[in-house]
Amino acid sequence: MTPSRSNRITNIGELQLAVLDLLTHLGEGSVYDVLEQFPEEQAPRYTTVLTVLRNLEQKGLVAHKTQGRTYIFHPTQQAARVRGQVLADVLSRVFGGSPEDLVATLLDSDAVTTEVLSELRALIEDREAGDHEQ
Repeated sequence: MTPSRSNRITNIGELQLAVLDLLTHLGEGSVYDVLEQFPEEQAPRYTTVLTVLRNLEQKGLVAHKTQGRTYIFHPTQQAARVRGQVLADVLSRVFGGSPEDLVATLLDSDAVTTEVLSELRALIEDREAGDHEQ
């Protein structure tokens, strides 16, 4: 059974999201261009980035054109949109569609500091005031 395009998009790994983020920031670029964007201590190998870009291309998230012998990749979807699709999938599959359960679980995690709570309150206040982008 072949996974649907939606399932392929939501089944995206951390490195794939990082590469997509970097490529989105660049607009377009070769494997070497993407590699240069990684912090030196976190840079994967050339072949790893190439494989990730090809996998993203199979998922429909990037495309390429050829300049001489070099592939120039560009995103077909912004990383933020992909994150939204992944979150919608998690919300549906893991939390039964309940944003309250998702937020409650997040608030119970150690990642939520007092500073993060303040930022979340500000985001909620902006949302309630209608100052948000869809």
